[in-house]
Amino acid sequence: MDLHANQLCRVTLTLSVVMMLCNATQLAVADDILIQNVTLISPERDAPMLHADVLLQNGKIAKIGTNLTVRSQSRRVEGSGGFLIPGLIDSHVHVGHSAALDDDAIDAHPELWTAYREQVPRAYLAFGFTSVVDLDLKPADQRWFLGAPWHPHLYSCGAGIKVAGGYMAFKVPEPAAENFPNIVYEPKEAQHWPNTLNPADYTAERAVARVADTGAICVKAFVESGFGLFHWPYLHTETLRNIRAAATKRRMVLIVHASSIDAWRSAIDAQADIIAHGLWVWPGDVGNFTPPAAAKTVIAAAAQAGAHVQPTLQTVAGERAMFDPSLLDDRRLHFALPKAVIAYLNSPDGIKARLRSLEEYRKASPAPGFERLLAASIERTHATLKIMLRDHVALILGSDTPGVDGFGNPPGLNSRLEMQDWAEAGVPLPMIFRAATLENAKALGLSQEIGSIEIGKRADLLLLKENPLENISAYDSVQTIFLDGASIARAALDARN
Repeated sequence: MDLHANQLCRVTLTLSVVMMLCNATQLAVADDILIQNVTLISPERDAPMLHADVLLQNGKIAKIGTNLTVRSQSRRVEGSGGFLIPGLIDSHVHVGHSAALDDDAIDAHPELWTAYREQVPRAYLAFGFTSVVDLDLKPADQRWFLGAPWHPHLYSCGAGIKVAGGYMAFKVPEPAAENFPNIVYEPKEAQHWPNTLNPADYTAERAVARVADTGAICVKAFVESGFGLFHWPYLHTETLRNIRAAATKRRMVLIVHASSIDAWRSAIDAQADIIAHGLWVWPGDVGNFTPPAAAKTVIAAAAQAGAHVQPTLQTVAGERAMFDPSLLDDRRLHFALPKAVIAYLNSPDGIKARLRSLEEYRKASPAPGFERLLAASIERTHATLKIMLRDHVALILGSDTPGVDGFGNPPGLNSRLEMQDWAEAGVPLPMIFRAATLENAKALGLSQEIGSIEIGKRADLLLLKENPLENISAYDSVQTIFLDGASIARAALDARN
């Protein structure tokens, strides 16, 4: 091929990509969209609606019926053979955290960090997540995320409430520092309290007020004593109850980080609305994955209390990427990570960084070693999830993306992998569908806006090629994302574009 032909080929390719993106943008500015002849699946319905038409106007669902008559200028989307469902909700993300690059890589390759962050909001949309909830959000990350041209609706719990010297607040900087945590004075952990801070300024009431001032819809409190391996100061039940009271006064949802039997019990005693993790930590042999009687008791208590639970199986399972990099071969990864970032992870420097992290985990792990401990923890998450199913615990979908170091929890794709994990653990497909839509919306107090396809609700929808009530792989067949009534072709969200 001569130089002129090569240049022409490149120009043609560039123009085709631009045209695809422009077409998606043109759809986005349409006032009315009529989605025609779809199978409508919505969690509040007893059965799918066949040959349905759905009219979107001004970002809302305006009409639902068959053979709808609309004005001639309405844009029509032919959905014959397709399945229309509500946009998915991931109620546990951390949008500002890296799910691919460690600190050294970010410092050495700022261009990769820029490319990664540009794809994050698009990645969630590409996998059908039109709403996400950040459980420990920094103002700078909120501004960046909402400044992206295309991004899901972002809700948050503001800055999570932590204990000085404990998980996520091991070192407390000066109050003026940008990364100063939202800490609360915990009387039972007074020995860890910084002498320079006045406990009266860090009551539960003030901690919740700081969250409320950011416009958050929820409060996140951390009850973590060390994942069964360490001994960290943590939030005790009485202080958690004070946080509950302050959140209730402001009509805010209380979400409690808890992964152990004791932490679950504390969350239940404080009447937490949502327990933000499954159960995989308990006393005894760390290599044993059989749930003890105490685990079964606390799960039954959660069911009786009506608490919602995010099993977050991928929080544990994602750590396998440290010694099993097969995720890099997943054909869906290019919707989650830019090509340059994937190339780095496959490069000698990327492999060296992964092996370095793996070695650090191995050194920090007691017997029988990191790999076997991880395998046991994964088995524990599945075993306790099955007990939750038996006891009819109210499950909602939250992925904790990214929950671990390394690339094991890529944005968007990790939420999809969480759904896959649920299916493999035996959760029925209709329950997964509800947990990712209406149940999530109800738990968060958002069911008047999102979670189902009903007249008056926000027009956040997905058009799929396959039926999600028949196969979990249907969630890989997204064709079009409707966000506030604007349509975006999934292909336009591909990081390779």
